[in-house]
Amino acid sequence: MPLMTDQSGKSSKNHHRGKNRGKSYGKSGGRKPSARMPTLARQVSLDLLDAVMTRGLPLQDSIEAEPRYAQLEPRDRRFCRRLVTIALRHHGEARAVISRHVKSMPKGRNHKAGLILIMATAELMTGEASPHAVVDQSVRLAHLHKCGHLGGLINAVLRKITPADMPSAPMLNLPPWLRAALIADWGEDTAANIAAMMMQPPPLDLRPKHDSDLQELAETLGGIPTLHGSVRLNDGMVSSLAGYDAGSWWVQDAAASLPAMLLGAIAGETVVDLCAAPGGKTAQLCAAGAEVFAVDAARQRMGRLQENMSRLGFTPQLITADGTRWQPPHPVDRVLIDAPCSATGTIRRRPDILCHQDAPDLNRLNALQRDLLKAAATMLKPGGVCVFATCSILKAEGEAITATPPPGLEPLPISDHEISGFRRHSGTAPHAVRLMPDALELKDNIIQGNDGFFIARFRRIQEG
Repeated sequence: MPLMTDQSGKSSKNHHRGKNRGKSYGKSGGRKPSARMPTLARQVSLDLLDAVMTRGLPLQDSIEAEPRYAQLEPRDRRFCRRLVTIALRHHGEARAVISRHVKSMPKGRNHKAGLILIMATAELMTGEASPHAVVDQSVRLAHLHKCGHLGGLINAVLRKITPADMPSAPMLNLPPWLRAALIADWGEDTAANIAAMMMQPPPLDLRPKHDSDLQELAETLGGIPTLHGSVRLNDGMVSSLAGYDAGSWWVQDAAASLPAMLLGAIAGETVVDLCAAPGGKTAQLCAAGAEVFAVDAARQRMGRLQENMSRLGFTPQLITADGTRWQPPHPVDRVLIDAPCSATGTIRRRPDILCHQDAPDLNRLNALQRDLLKAAATMLKPGGVCVFATCSILKAEGEAITATPPPGLEPLPISDHEISGFRRHSGTAPHAVRLMPDALELKDNIIQGNDGFFIARFRRIQEG
C-alpha cells in the first residue's frame, strides 16, 4: 500500500496540526516538532542525498535499494527524485550561498544538517516551493536526525536566502577534475556553456518500436517527434505511459540513437552490439531488422537487458562475455561499440557524477576503449562497418582514441546529411561526430538538449 505524503511539505489531514505551526525551532525557542514529522518524501530525499554525497553511491542504485521510495505515491516519487537531482546539480552553487551565512558546514555527526541546508537552498533556488514550507520541513528533518540543536541555525540561514542571493554559476557545481578537463578541452566559454546544459533537467525521449508509429505516439503522449525517430516529452513516469506494458517503445536519448543509425541499412544483416546493456541500442538494431549478438560482461546488467527485450518482444542472442575477447561464430557485417567511459555526457540524467571528487581512471578506460576497437576489427567481414561511441564530453575518450585506427580498420566519413537535426561541432575529423549537449534543437516549451556524445565510423579494410 503506498505511503501517503504531501510533497509540498505543508500539513495534511494525516499530519498533526499543532498550535505552533510555522514557528521557528531550535535554541531560539518554539516547541520541538517531535510529533510533527517531515513528509516521508523529504525523509527519503535526504537519505538518498546522503547515500550519494557522503557514501559515494550511484543515485539509481541508491533508489533501487531504498524500499520506502517504491512505497511512495507516484507524485511523491517524482517529487523525491526531482528534489534529490536538484540538490545534486546545484550543490556547488548552494554551498556558495550558505557560506555567506555560516563559517563552515556542519560535519561529523551533524553532517546531515549540512545536507539539509544544501537540499533546502537548492530547492529555494528553483523558486517553485513555498519558502515557509522549505524552512519548516528542513527544521523537522534536523530534529528527526538528532541534530535539532542546529535547527535554529538552519532556520536562520534559510530565512535569509532570497532569490537575489542565488548565483548562476554552473561551473561551481563541477568537481575540480571535471572543471579542469572541460576548460583544457574546450576553453572557458564553451566549458561554461557545457556546464550550464549539464544543470538542465533531462527530457524523456521515447523511440517507437515501429517507425510508422512515430506520429501516433507523439499525438497520444503529447510529445514532439524528432528527425531521428524519437518522441520527446518534458517528463513522465515511464511505466505509467501509454504503450509501456505493450512494449510499443523504449526510452533512449535522441543522441544515443545516432550511433546505430550510422551503421546504415542493416535489415537482414548480422550485427554485434558490444557493451549492449541495458539495451536501448540493441532494441534499435532489432527493430531495424538485424540479427543481433548483444554482448556485455556484466551479468546483472544483462538481466536488465533481457527484461527490456522481453517487454519489447525482441529476441537478440544474449551473450555475457568480455567483448575484448569474445568472437562471433562467423565474421559479421556490422559492429557497434558503446564503450564504457566517464559518462560525463549524461550528467543531466546522472547528476551523482558531479559529486565524484576523484577523477575516473581514464588510463584504464582508454585502454579498454582501444581494446574494444581492436576486437571489433577481428569480428568484421572485409568491407564491414564499425561504429564506436562514448557518452563522454572529454576528448580523451573520443578524438584521442579514434585519431589513429587500429590495424584492419580505415576511417569511413560521416556526411552532414546522415546527422541532420544535430549541430556538428567544428574541428572534428570527417569520420567522426562530436555532439555537444546542445546539438539538438526542438520547438519551444520542450526541454532542449541531448546527451553529450562522440561517435566515429570505420570500415574493415578489403583484403588484397
